[in-house]
Amino acid sequence: MEKRISNFSIFENYHDRQVVLNYYEDEDFLWKRDGFHFDKIQFLNGVLLFSKKDGKTFSISIKDYDSVSINTDFQNYFMLRKGCNSMEMYFPN
Repeated sequence: MEKRISNFSIFENYHDRQVVLNYYEDEDFLWKRDGFHFDKIQFLNGVLLFSKKDGKTFSISIKDYDSVSINTDFQNYFMLRKGCNSMEMYFPN
């Protein structure tokens, strides 16, 4: 089950972890997968900013998506959607 979220500061609770990003087209075609370790996440001006240990950053603009939801069936699992395209973001333990 999905629950829409609007308070994106929830992501700032994740730190010193790994994130996996799955990008989908046409609802179920996985076309890209990324994963990396990060120190912290900040939410600034509509952007999730991941700070990595090597000093590099990775950003995701929330403004690029129509909705952001948490998947309550799985722990630490989020879905960002725009039309029939989406990105799934999860934080493995």
